[in-house]
Amino acid sequence: MEIRIEPGRFALSLMLAAVVLVIAHVTGAIASHVFHHQQVFGLVDTFDMNVENNVPTFFSAFILVTSAVLLTVITSQSTADRHAAYWKWLVIIFTFMAIDEDASLHELLIEPVRDLLPVAGPLYFAWVIPYGLAVLVIGVLYLRFVWSLSVRTRGLFIGAGSLYLAGALGFESVGGWYFSRHGDIEDLPYSLLVATEEFLEMSGVILFIYALLDYLRDRLAGEPLRIFIART
Repeated sequence: MEIRIEPGRFALSLMLAAVVLVIAHVTGAIASHVFHHQQVFGLVDTFDMNVENNVPTFFSAFILVTSAVLLTVITSQSTADRHAAYWKWLVIIFTFMAIDEDASLHELLIEPVRDLLPVAGPLYFAWVIPYGLAVLVIGVLYLRFVWSLSVRTRGLFIGAGSLYLAGALGFESVGGWYFSRHGDIEDLPYSLLVATEEFLEMSGVILFIYALLDYLRDRLAGEPLRIFIART
């Protein structure tokens, strides 16, 4: 059996799915905040990007798991590479991100950080502080690795990371500022901020998936990727 994956088409399919989810979220927000239809047969919560355990959450977790799987494949192809450890740690990082996306682990840090620091405004969602510091440390540690990549792959990685962080930390902070300034009320403007944040995160991960597939295609040099199931 042979499965053919064209990186551009696969990434485009994922991006179209992300756009559909954003449209569904915005439509539900308008129905809820403008026309005061809070449920619409349960579809509002089903596609609300600020609600956990629904379609957007599962899609975000899915693309993060896809990234982790592709990174695992690359790691298996890079055992003799001097940068093998970097790929292995990326597998761990993206696996954690997928779990975090599904279980919202980062939100468990909000109250403990608020107890330690007088946060407000852009830091209202206080988890951005420890996660921001973690991103800074990882970024410094990965500078040499990223610079060792080809110009094309390096650009794709940097672009993907920039998109993701613009949403996860940038617009999350903007949303925190807006939310705290307006009495912790989820109104239409806040819902649109959430949509922008989530779309940037999804776009960043999808671009990263494209970058990994593109990297694998070049690394395999046209040879098929073979998977053997060993007898025990």
